[in-house]
Amino acid sequence: MRMRNALHAMTAYHPGERRAGVDKLSSNENPLGLSPAALRAAQEALSEGYIYPDGGAVELKEAIARRHDLDPTWILHGNGSDEVLTIAAATYINPGDRCLIAEHTFSQYEFAVRLFDGRPEIVPMRDLAYDLDAFAARLHDDVRAVFLCSPNNPTGLAIADSNFRRFMDTVPSKVLVVVDHAYQEYRTDGTALQASLLPAEYDNLLVLRTFSKIFGMAGFRLGYGIARPERVVEMERARLPFNVGLITQRAALAALEDSDFVERSTAMNLKSTARMYTFLDRYGYEYLETQANFVAIRIGERAAEFVEHCAQTGATIRHLKSFGLPDWVRITAGVDRQLDIIETAFATFS
Repeated sequence: MRMRNALHAMTAYHPGERRAGVDKLSSNENPLGLSPAALRAAQEALSEGYIYPDGGAVELKEAIARRHDLDPTWILHGNGSDEVLTIAAATYINPGDRCLIAEHTFSQYEFAVRLFDGRPEIVPMRDLAYDLDAFAARLHDDVRAVFLCSPNNPTGLAIADSNFRRFMDTVPSKVLVVVDHAYQEYRTDGTALQASLLPAEYDNLLVLRTFSKIFGMAGFRLGYGIARPERVVEMERARLPFNVGLITQRAALAALEDSDFVERSTAMNLKSTARMYTFLDRYGYEYLETQANFVAIRIGERAAEFVEHCAQTGATIRHLKSFGLPDWVRITAGVDRQLDIIETAFATFS
Protein backbone atom coordinates (compact mmCIF):
# COMPACT_ATOMS: atom_id res chain seq x y z
CA MET A 1 0.00 0.00 0.00
CA ARG A 2 1.13 3.56 -0.72
CA MET A 3 0.06 6.71 1.06
CA ARG A 4 -1.31 9.58 -0.98
CA ASN A 5 1.50 11.91 -1.96
CA ALA A 6 -0.03 14.82 -0.04
CA LEU A 7 0.39 12.99 3.27
CA HIS A 8 4.19 13.01 3.01
CA ALA A 9 4.13 16.76 3.67
CA MET A 10 1.87 16.38 6.72
CA THR A 11 2.61 15.56 10.34
CA ALA A 12 0.27 14.43 13.09
CA TYR A 13 -1.08 17.14 15.39
CA HIS A 14 0.63 17.32 18.78
CA PRO A 15 -1.70 18.68 21.48
CA GLY A 16 -0.62 20.56 24.57
CA GLU A 17 1.27 18.37 27.02
CA ARG A 18 -0.62 16.59 29.77
CA ARG A 19 1.18 15.05 32.73
CA ALA A 20 -0.31 13.09 35.60
CA GLY A 21 -0.56 15.15 38.77
CA VAL A 22 0.38 18.39 37.00
CA ASP A 23 -1.97 21.27 36.16
CA LYS A 24 -2.54 21.67 32.43
CA LEU A 25 -2.18 25.22 31.08
CA SER A 26 -1.02 24.17 27.64
CA SER A 27 -4.27 23.84 25.63
CA ASN A 28 -6.33 26.94 26.46
CA GLU A 29 -9.08 24.98 28.19
CA ASN A 30 -11.48 26.69 30.57
CA PRO A 31 -9.93 26.31 34.05
CA LEU A 32 -13.38 26.59 35.65
CA GLY A 33 -14.24 23.30 33.99
CA LEU A 34 -17.67 22.52 32.56
CA SER A 35 -20.88 24.48 33.07
CA PRO A 36 -22.79 22.77 35.93
CA ALA A 37 -25.94 22.90 33.81
CA ALA A 38 -24.16 21.19 30.92
CA LEU A 39 -22.80 18.52 33.24
CA ARG A 40 -26.27 17.74 34.58
CA ALA A 41 -27.70 17.57 31.06
CA ALA A 42 -24.93 15.22 29.95
CA GLN A 43 -25.47 12.93 32.93
CA GLU A 44 -29.22 12.82 32.29
CA ALA A 45 -28.62 11.95 28.64
CA LEU A 46 -26.33 9.00 29.37
CA SER A 47 -29.22 6.53 29.56
CA GLU A 48 -30.05 7.39 25.93
CA GLY A 49 -26.52 6.78 24.73
CA TYR A 50 -27.61 3.71 22.78
CA ILE A 51 -29.74 5.87 20.45
CA TYR A 52 -28.38 7.60 17.36
CA PRO A 53 -28.34 11.37 17.78
CA ASP A 54 -30.36 13.74 15.62
CA GLY A 55 -28.12 13.83 12.56
CA GLY A 56 -29.35 17.28 11.63
CA ALA A 57 -28.93 18.63 15.18
CA VAL A 58 -32.14 20.57 14.63
CA GLU A 59 -32.77 21.69 18.22
CA LEU A 60 -29.11 22.56 18.77
CA LYS A 61 -28.87 24.58 15.56
CA GLU A 62 -32.02 26.45 16.50
CA ALA A 63 -30.48 27.36 19.87
CA ILE A 64 -27.19 28.44 18.27
CA ALA A 65 -29.06 30.48 15.68
CA ARG A 66 -31.00 32.30 18.40
CA ARG A 67 -27.71 33.21 20.04
CA HIS A 68 -26.65 34.97 16.83
CA ASP A 69 -30.10 36.23 15.80
CA LEU A 70 -30.02 34.07 12.67
CA ASP A 71 -32.12 31.42 10.99
CA PRO A 72 -30.88 27.84 11.63
CA THR A 73 -30.18 27.46 7.91
CA TRP A 74 -27.08 29.61 8.48
CA ILE A 75 -25.53 27.05 10.86
CA LEU A 76 -23.33 24.01 10.06
CA HIS A 77 -22.59 21.77 13.06
CA GLY A 78 -19.39 19.79 13.47
CA ASN A 79 -17.38 17.50 15.71
CA GLY A 80 -15.35 20.47 16.89
CA SER A 81 -14.71 23.50 14.69
CA ASP A 82 -11.80 21.47 13.28
CA GLU A 83 -14.32 19.24 11.51
CA VAL A 84 -16.21 22.24 10.11
CA LEU A 85 -12.88 23.47 8.76
CA THR A 86 -12.22 20.09 7.14
CA ILE A 87 -15.75 20.00 5.70
CA ALA A 88 -15.16 23.42 4.13
CA ALA A 89 -11.88 22.27 2.62
CA ALA A 90 -13.53 19.12 1.26
CA THR A 91 -16.26 21.24 -0.29
CA TYR A 92 -14.22 24.00 -1.92
CA ILE A 93 -10.53 23.07 -2.33
CA ASN A 94 -9.42 21.27 -5.49
CA PRO A 95 -5.95 19.78 -6.07
CA GLY A 96 -3.45 22.54 -6.78
CA ASP A 97 -5.57 25.38 -5.41
CA ARG A 98 -3.50 28.00 -3.57
CA CYS A 99 -4.66 28.85 -0.06
CA LEU A 100 -3.32 31.72 2.04
CA ILE A 101 -2.43 31.10 5.70
CA ALA A 102 -0.64 33.33 8.20
CA GLU A 103 2.90 32.66 9.33
CA HIS A 104 2.22 31.98 13.03
CA THR A 105 -1.20 30.46 13.53
CA PHE A 106 -3.18 27.27 14.18
CA SER A 107 -1.74 24.33 12.25
CA GLN A 108 -5.07 22.81 11.26
CA TYR A 109 -5.61 25.34 8.46
CA GLU A 110 -2.58 23.99 6.64
CA PHE A 111 -3.62 20.43 7.52
CA ALA A 112 -7.05 20.88 5.91
CA VAL A 113 -5.56 22.42 2.77
CA ARG A 114 -2.96 19.68 2.31
CA LEU A 115 -5.48 16.93 3.06
CA PHE A 116 -7.32 17.85 -0.14
CA ASP A 117 -4.15 18.44 -2.21
CA GLY A 118 -4.32 22.20 -2.01
CA ARG A 119 -1.18 24.33 -1.90
CA PRO A 120 -0.75 26.29 1.34
CA GLU A 121 1.05 29.59 0.94
CA ILE A 122 2.37 31.17 4.11
CA VAL A 123 1.91 34.93 4.44
CA PRO A 124 4.35 36.75 6.78
CA MET A 125 3.03 38.63 9.78
CA ARG A 126 3.95 42.15 10.85
CA ASP A 127 5.02 42.37 14.51
CA LEU A 128 3.24 39.04 15.08
CA ALA A 129 -0.06 40.50 13.82
CA TYR A 130 -1.99 39.75 10.65
CA ASP A 131 -0.87 41.84 7.67
CA LEU A 132 -4.02 41.89 5.54
CA ASP A 133 -2.31 44.07 2.93
CA ALA A 134 0.17 41.24 2.40
CA PHE A 135 -2.75 38.81 2.03
CA ALA A 136 -4.45 41.12 -0.48
CA ALA A 137 -1.26 41.37 -2.55
CA ARG A 138 -1.33 37.59 -3.08
CA LEU A 139 -4.93 37.30 -4.24
CA HIS A 140 -4.13 36.02 -7.71
CA ASP A 141 -6.41 33.97 -9.98
CA ASP A 142 -5.45 30.58 -8.54
CA VAL A 143 -6.14 31.47 -4.89
CA ARG A 144 -9.09 29.45 -3.64
CA ALA A 145 -9.24 30.16 0.09
CA VAL A 146 -7.96 32.45 2.83
CA PHE A 147 -7.72 31.41 6.49
CA LEU A 148 -7.74 33.99 9.27
CA CYS A 149 -7.78 33.51 13.04
CA SER A 150 -9.02 36.33 15.27
CA PRO A 151 -8.16 36.43 18.11
CA ASN A 152 -5.18 34.52 16.78
CA ASN A 153 -3.79 31.34 18.28
CA PRO A 154 -1.04 31.52 19.60
CA THR A 155 -0.52 35.30 19.76
CA GLY A 156 -3.90 36.37 21.16
CA LEU A 157 -4.01 39.39 18.85
CA ALA A 158 -7.23 40.31 17.04
CA ILE A 159 -7.83 41.73 13.56
CA ALA A 160 -9.47 45.16 13.50
CA ASP A 161 -13.00 45.12 12.12
CA SER A 162 -12.26 48.06 9.80
CA ASN A 163 -9.15 46.35 8.39
CA PHE A 164 -11.11 43.18 7.71
CA ARG A 165 -13.87 45.01 5.86
CA ARG A 166 -11.30 46.83 3.74
CA PHE A 167 -9.63 43.49 2.97
CA MET A 168 -12.92 41.83 2.02
CA ASP A 169 -13.51 44.56 -0.53
CA THR A 170 -10.43 43.25 -2.38
CA VAL A 171 -11.34 39.55 -2.22
CA PRO A 172 -12.99 38.03 -5.32
CA SER A 173 -16.30 36.34 -4.55
CA LYS A 174 -14.92 33.01 -5.76
CA VAL A 175 -12.39 32.95 -2.89
CA LEU A 176 -13.55 31.35 0.37
CA VAL A 177 -12.61 33.39 3.45
CA VAL A 178 -12.58 31.43 6.72
CA VAL A 179 -12.45 33.34 10.00
CA ASP A 180 -11.78 31.25 13.10
CA HIS A 181 -13.42 32.89 16.12
CA ALA A 182 -12.61 30.14 18.67
CA TYR A 183 -11.63 32.73 21.29
CA GLN A 184 -14.13 35.42 20.36
CA GLU A 185 -16.04 35.36 23.66
CA TYR A 186 -12.88 36.57 25.43
CA ARG A 187 -12.45 39.61 23.17
CA THR A 188 -12.51 42.94 25.04
CA ASP A 189 -11.42 45.34 22.27
CA GLY A 190 -14.54 46.95 20.82
CA THR A 191 -12.74 47.65 17.53
CA ALA A 192 -11.85 43.98 17.00
CA LEU A 193 -13.43 41.93 14.25
CA GLN A 194 -16.90 40.49 14.89
CA ALA A 195 -17.17 38.29 11.80
CA SER A 196 -20.19 36.34 13.03
CA LEU A 197 -22.27 39.35 12.02
CA LEU A 198 -20.91 39.54 8.48
CA PRO A 199 -21.92 36.47 6.38
CA ALA A 200 -25.06 38.40 5.42
CA GLU A 201 -22.76 40.93 3.73
CA TYR A 202 -20.25 38.50 2.19
CA ASP A 203 -21.44 35.33 0.49
CA ASN A 204 -17.92 33.84 0.50
CA LEU A 205 -17.42 34.10 4.27
CA LEU A 206 -17.41 31.17 6.72
CA VAL A 207 -17.05 31.90 10.44
CA LEU A 208 -15.96 29.14 12.82
CA ARG A 209 -17.11 29.03 16.46
CA THR A 210 -16.52 26.46 19.17
CA PHE A 211 -17.87 25.18 22.49
CA SER A 212 -14.35 24.15 23.59
CA LYS A 213 -13.24 27.42 25.17
CA ILE A 214 -15.69 29.68 27.03
CA PHE A 215 -18.22 26.83 27.49
CA GLY A 216 -15.58 24.42 28.82
CA MET A 217 -16.66 21.60 26.49
CA ALA A 218 -13.35 20.72 24.84
CA GLY A 219 -13.79 17.03 25.61
CA PHE A 220 -17.25 16.90 24.03
CA ARG A 221 -15.99 18.07 20.60
CA LEU A 222 -18.52 20.54 19.27
CA GLY A 223 -18.13 23.47 16.91
CA TYR A 224 -20.13 25.16 14.22
CA GLY A 225 -19.84 27.35 11.18
CA ILE A 226 -21.86 30.41 10.23
CA ALA A 227 -22.34 31.04 6.52
CA ARG A 228 -24.96 31.91 3.94
CA PRO A 229 -27.61 29.16 3.68
CA GLU A 230 -26.53 28.30 0.13
CA ARG A 231 -22.98 27.74 1.40
CA VAL A 232 -24.27 25.55 4.24
CA VAL A 233 -26.23 23.43 1.75
CA GLU A 234 -23.06 22.92 -0.28
CA MET A 235 -20.97 21.97 2.75
CA GLU A 236 -23.63 19.59 4.09
CA ARG A 237 -22.73 17.30 1.17
CA ALA A 238 -19.33 16.68 2.79
CA ARG A 239 -20.58 16.29 6.37
CA LEU A 240 -20.57 12.80 7.88
CA PRO A 241 -23.90 11.61 9.31
CA PHE A 242 -24.36 11.67 13.10
CA ASN A 243 -21.17 13.72 13.49
CA VAL A 244 -22.23 15.29 16.81
CA GLY A 245 -23.27 12.86 19.53
CA LEU A 246 -26.52 12.88 21.48
CA ILE A 247 -24.87 13.58 24.85
CA THR A 248 -22.86 16.45 23.36
CA GLN A 249 -25.98 17.99 21.85
CA ARG A 250 -27.85 17.85 25.16
CA ALA A 251 -24.92 19.32 27.09
CA ALA A 252 -24.52 22.13 24.57
CA LEU A 253 -28.19 23.08 24.80
CA ALA A 254 -27.80 23.47 28.55
CA ALA A 255 -24.50 25.36 28.21
CA LEU A 256 -26.10 27.91 25.91
CA GLU A 257 -28.62 28.70 28.66
CA ASP A 258 -26.01 29.02 31.42
CA SER A 259 -25.13 32.70 31.04
CA ASP A 260 -23.85 32.83 34.63
CA PHE A 261 -21.07 30.35 33.82
CA VAL A 262 -20.03 32.36 30.74
CA GLU A 263 -19.95 35.57 32.78
CA ARG A 264 -17.86 33.92 35.52
CA SER A 265 -15.47 32.54 32.91
CA THR A 266 -15.04 35.94 31.30
CA ALA A 267 -14.47 37.67 34.64
CA MET A 268 -11.95 35.03 35.72
CA ASN A 269 -10.08 35.43 32.43
CA LEU A 270 -9.76 39.20 32.81
CA LYS A 271 -8.49 38.80 36.38
CA SER A 272 -6.06 36.06 35.38
CA THR A 273 -4.51 37.84 32.41
CA ALA A 274 -4.15 41.07 34.43
CA ARG A 275 -2.28 39.16 37.13
CA MET A 276 0.01 37.58 34.55
CA TYR A 277 0.83 40.99 33.09
CA THR A 278 1.74 42.22 36.57
CA PHE A 279 4.28 39.53 37.37
CA LEU A 280 5.63 39.43 33.80
CA ASP A 281 6.34 43.16 34.06
CA ARG A 282 7.97 42.57 37.44
CA TYR A 283 10.32 39.93 36.03
CA GLY A 284 10.96 41.82 32.79
CA TYR A 285 9.48 39.48 30.18
CA GLU A 286 8.07 40.60 26.84
CA TYR A 287 4.49 39.50 26.18
CA LEU A 288 1.53 40.25 23.93
CA GLU A 289 -1.63 41.74 25.44
CA THR A 290 -4.23 39.15 24.62
CA GLN A 291 -7.81 39.13 23.36
CA ALA A 292 -8.04 35.42 24.19
CA ASN A 293 -7.67 33.16 27.25
CA PHE A 294 -3.90 32.78 27.10
CA VAL A 295 -0.80 34.94 27.01
CA ALA A 296 2.13 34.56 24.60
CA ILE A 297 5.45 35.33 26.31
CA ARG A 298 8.94 35.69 24.91
CA ILE A 299 11.38 33.72 27.04
CA GLY A 300 14.33 33.66 24.65
CA GLU A 301 16.64 30.86 23.63
CA ARG A 302 15.90 28.98 26.87
CA ALA A 303 12.18 28.70 26.13
CA ALA A 304 12.20 24.90 25.94
CA GLU A 305 14.05 24.77 29.26
CA PHE A 306 11.47 27.08 30.81
CA VAL A 307 8.61 24.83 29.63
CA GLU A 308 10.19 21.90 31.47
CA HIS A 309 10.85 24.09 34.52
CA CYS A 310 7.13 24.97 34.64
CA ALA A 311 6.17 21.31 34.43
CA GLN A 312 8.53 20.46 37.27
CA THR A 313 7.02 23.34 39.26
CA GLY A 314 3.50 22.02 38.69
CA ALA A 315 1.96 23.18 35.38
CA THR A 316 2.43 22.27 31.73
CA ILE A 317 2.55 25.15 29.25
CA ARG A 318 3.01 25.29 25.46
CA HIS A 319 6.34 25.88 23.73
CA LEU A 320 5.62 27.74 20.48
CA LYS A 321 8.39 26.20 18.40
CA SER A 322 5.80 24.33 16.31
CA PHE A 323 4.19 27.70 15.52
CA GLY A 324 7.50 29.05 14.21
CA LEU A 325 8.24 30.95 17.45
CA PRO A 326 11.01 29.00 19.22
CA ASP A 327 11.70 31.81 21.71
CA TRP A 328 8.09 32.03 22.88
CA VAL A 329 5.70 30.11 25.14
CA ARG A 330 1.92 30.26 25.55
CA ILE A 331 0.27 30.02 28.96
CA THR A 332 -3.45 29.50 29.48
CA ALA A 333 -5.11 31.97 31.85
CA GLY A 334 -5.70 29.93 35.01
CA VAL A 335 -7.33 30.26 38.41
CA ASP A 336 -5.38 31.75 41.32
CA ARG A 337 -3.92 28.45 42.48
CA GLN A 338 -2.59 27.72 38.99
CA LEU A 339 -1.15 31.20 38.59
CA ASP A 340 0.64 30.75 41.91
CA ILE A 341 2.49 27.88 40.21
CA ILE A 342 3.31 29.94 37.12
CA GLU A 343 4.49 32.93 39.15
CA THR A 344 6.71 30.65 41.22
CA ALA A 345 8.16 29.21 38.02
CA PHE A 346 9.08 32.68 36.77
CA ALA A 347 10.49 33.66 40.17
CA THR A 348 12.72 30.56 40.34
CA PHE A 349 13.86 30.36 36.71
CA SER A 350 17.51 31.27 36.50
